[in-house]
Amino acid sequence: MFGRVGIIKHTGDTDEILKILSSKEYLFQNADGLISVTYIKISDSEFLGLSQWETKQDMENAASLVQEIMSNFMDKIAEPPMFKEGEIGYQFKK
Repeated sequence: MFGRVGIIKHTGDTDEILKILSSKEYLFQNADGLISVTYIKISDSEFLGLSQWETKQDMENAASLVQEIMSNFMDKIAEPPMFKEGEIGYQFKK
């Protein structure tokens, strides 16, 4: 499994942006190899996104889809998002 974490700072309202993202679930359904997407509200101007994929290639193949989703709030991005990614070495699910 492969994961990507992004910290996104913005000039909008975090709750509003998260509503926009959740309204795009139909687009997530079209992403081959996508296991999950989680957004965490850090503050009113920042959130963290975590996506989990079957493979890195699946994530790379979905790049245009991710850009399409993010285009819904790009005008509110305060600075370039910081992304980190890598193989998922351990995961606990209860």
